[in-house]
Amino acid sequence: MTDSSTWIAAKRELPGLTVLFRGDPFIVNTYHALRRPGGGPELELAGRFIDFIASPEGQRIVREFGRERYGEGLYNDAEYARRYVR
Repeated sequence: MTDSSTWIAAKRELPGLTVLFRGDPFIVNTYHALRRPGGGPELELAGRFIDFIASPEGQRIVREFGRERYGEGLYNDAEYARRYVR
């Protein structure tokens, strides 16, 4: 059993293996970006990073990362994760 990113990166080295199951809400791996409330330069920078990663451009980078090397992106974007939210 492995996560999809590891599978994408390693499947060329694992001939004869195939995906048997995917897409269950219990195995969708989501990530969160959090920032403490308050001010200060590091907190402002954290907020700007969160805004960027949630933006269309940031989501495109997440979705496309690894595509050139592996033929498909290593990570799914927030839109993909929304399909599995209950």
